[in-house]
Amino acid sequence: MNTLLLIRHGQSDQHLRDITGGWTDTRLTDLGRMQAQRVGERIKRLLGPRPARLVGSDLVRAAEFARIIGGTCAMEPHFYEELRELNNGDAINLSRAKAKEIEQPITEPLHEWVPYPHAESWRMMTERIHGFMELLNPLVADTAIVVTHGNTGVAITQWWLGLTVPVIPAISFELDPASITILRLNFWNERAIAKLNDTAHLHGLEADELKLLPHPRHPGGLDL
Repeated sequence: MNTLLLIRHGQSDQHLRDITGGWTDTRLTDLGRMQAQRVGERIKRLLGPRPARLVGSDLVRAAEFARIIGGTCAMEPHFYEELRELNNGDAINLSRAKAKEIEQPITEPLHEWVPYPHAESWRMMTERIHGFMELLNPLVADTAIVVTHGNTGVAITQWWLGLTVPVIPAISFELDPASITILRLNFWNERAIAKLNDTAHLHGLEADELKLLPHPRHPGGLDL
């Protein structure tokens, strides 16, 4: 893998209905689908004739986003459970207020905290995602396009840079809905961040400056 185009899915029902994300399965809004079309057009220009492999989370909001990109770029997406958001366990399908009622006390170290019963800790999610990326890496000859979620995108960026637990709790990245982050090997074969959280392709869309609350490392926030 020489280049990784990391894409966070666009606006989905969870952002409007005040429910937890995580493994709650929600669909894109009309705006989310328009954002996906813009991302697809941008990816098509970025790729040119270069071969690429399109993969994504199997949760509906990310899979729908990836299918729109694939239709624009004439690529067949492949979906994997390993690329899902942080598992929010018993908080799946709950409102944020109801989820707060079952949230477990914060424990240290923070990356071992399981926020809800039957949920994942940050370490558990990171190990799942890093393991998948290690398997994907040798299968991609040139460019991978990965459509996923906020926290998952942070974990993938940390994997690209070689950051692992316990280092990673101190380093994070802001990834907006429908953003594109470009990770690639540079001239010296160093793992570089060429672009981070790029949303220039969304200019002119309604709510093109949509900003959600900063995503915490647990499923209590809007962006999970």
